[in-house]
Amino acid sequence: MSNLTHYQNRIYDKLLPKLGNNEPYEELLRLCLLYRQIKDIKKDHFLFEKFKAIINNSLYFNLKSKEEFYDLNRFKDTYETLVKEFIEDNINADENDFIEKYINSQQEIINKTIEYFIPVSGYDSLELIQFVKKDFFDEFIRSSKKKIKFLENRSYVPNASKTEVNEVNPYPLIFVSADVYLKFIEYTHKHIIDYYLDYSYLKKRLENLNLIHSIKDNEFMRILYEEMELISKKDYEEYSIKNKLSSLNKSSSTNRENNFNNIFD
Repeated sequence: MSNLTHYQNRIYDKLLPKLGNNEPYEELLRLCLLYRQIKDIKKDHFLFEKFKAIINNSLYFNLKSKEEFYDLNRFKDTYETLVKEFIEDNINADENDFIEKYINSQQEIINKTIEYFIPVSGYDSLELIQFVKKDFFDEFIRSSKKKIKFLENRSYVPNASKTEVNEVNPYPLIFVSADVYLKFIEYTHKHIIDYYLDYSYLKKRLENLNLIHSIKDNEFMRILYEEMELISKKDYEEYSIKNKLSSLNKSSSTNRENNFNNIFD
């Protein structure tokens, strides 16, 4: 970069990360200290743009390691652990409290209202979201929306009033009421072990009692996989080979019947 001044070259060299594997958070600490020390960096378009580009890269990888920014697969894999740790840290909390808190954090990401401060030794902390590019949150927002849907399908309100449940039926073409939808989610949350036989029994029993509208097995399972994210890709691919659910008689068991009656009666 022969067109740069000696000062610009010197500062640019300081901005560049050192060779080797650098921890993202350590890089952020280093860059934030430089930002505080270089008083006029914002006035130099070249240096400021380079600073922001390096910040964006380090911040991206740093945030990816935080539970609020996990992608959906990692979040699912660690879900039970995250819930357990949350309950251990918050007396009288339960899984629904964790879900509410996590959904709020995802809404902040979607709305881009989060702030992220880095402490700077000897200076004021530096808030980094002000430096991110316009599309910085695009990947995180897509992930947040998927995680919210996953969490909404896990949460349930066993003692909800009619007023409350009437407000919550995201699948009115399947479930005849919000109450049925919430009980369906509670059942899937508690009692799905063998996805094929459990969902076969659940759907056929609901149909038998006219608690869901008429829907073909394949469409029902597609919605469970693609929209509600209640079954894994592997299970859905296995189901696609079977291409239909089992009958009520073949999928029925004393345990499934008792589980169903405890929730839907």
